[in-house]
Amino acid sequence: MYAIARSIASLALVGVVASACGGATVTVGPQLASAPASTPEPTPAPTAAPTPVPAATPVPSTDGQGPEYVTGNDTHSGTGGTEVKVGDVTQVRNAVIAARFAMNDPRASGTGSGLVNLDLRGGVGPEWGTTRLENAEGSWTGTVTGAAWANGNASDLSGWLVGSGAYEGYTYYWHLRSTDTTGKVDGIIYPGAPPAP
Repeated sequence: MYAIARSIASLALVGVVASACGGATVTVGPQLASAPASTPEPTPAPTAAPTPVPAATPVPSTDGQGPEYVTGNDTHSGTGGTEVKVGDVTQVRNAVIAARFAMNDPRASGTGSGLVNLDLRGGVGPEWGTTRLENAEGSWTGTVTGAAWANGNASDLSGWLVGSGAYEGYTYYWHLRSTDTTGKVDGIIYPGAPPAP
């Protein structure tokens, strides 16, 4: 009964509103509501394309005079030497290395040779030896030390090499990081002696 009375009151209210609106037609009952007209989202302003990262450019060639940062690549191969297992250490002694260096400074380019020793434990260990780099103008010689991994097929070696010939009175700090038969070389050449140990 309460529901019927409420429905009648609602109809009466609709009639009052309709007559107040100037006799507009009013439909009572369920209706499908149409979606209000929507304002389209503004089109985002175009953004600039990301600036591409430039490819690394090679370090320019030096004039081959005075102090310089030097960088380049090497190719190398190893032969000979002895390999002995002592406990858990594989001792490699006097492996002969032959290399060719292509550097941005002519003083650091040329052919190289060296003797390398390793003490490998589980495929990693210290590496040390001697190296010589030479070209038509002079040579660099010294001892090198570093680390080896991948059973000695990869290494990181460095040393202070003393110049002779046209490079007399200069020192070449030489740093080689190699894998298999190629490597990346960085260093500096400067007038003066190697630092004291």
